[in-house]
Amino acid sequence: MTATTTNNAANNTNTTSTKAEYFNLNIKGLGYLSNIRRIETLTGSFLSVVINALSGPTDNPTYVRFDATVAGKEATDLISRCQKAVDEDQKVLLGFTLSNLTSDIFTLNKGGHAGEQRVSLKARLIKVDWIKIGQAMVYKAEKSESFPPKVDNGQKTYANNSF
Repeated sequence: MTATTTNNAANNTNTTSTKAEYFNLNIKGLGYLSNIRRIETLTGSFLSVVINALSGPTDNPTYVRFDATVAGKEATDLISRCQKAVDEDQKVLLGFTLSNLTSDIFTLNKGGHAGEQRVSLKARLIKVDWIKIGQAMVYKAEKSESFPPKVDNGQKTYANNSF
């Protein structure tokens, strides 16, 4: 936090203002959207989602699960528009930016792995760059910072000096 002091000689008073500064750790990626739900609290409501982000080689990706709270009007409106497609079990792929990453440990209560501990990654969804439902691009931000994966049409491209 930074404090600045200004001396106003005409009134012989000191004015102090504070401005919070942050170190931002953001995660950019692409992943599948699921489990959109509205959470009601005493102070209002908010959207919560699950994003299964793709990581690793494109021919054999792994998935990293994020439980995300949707932040901001634009992101909330876009995710709300995806509710029908998610409820109909359509594949909803999106480019996203997450912030405020935290982790939580929980214990499984049911099933063959009952009693085992797992890690839950939690974050805030602060930006949606693009949305694809099935193969159709349904939204792309004007100044998108990420791009959807290219569809492989069977044609491979090689460097000019390939062996």
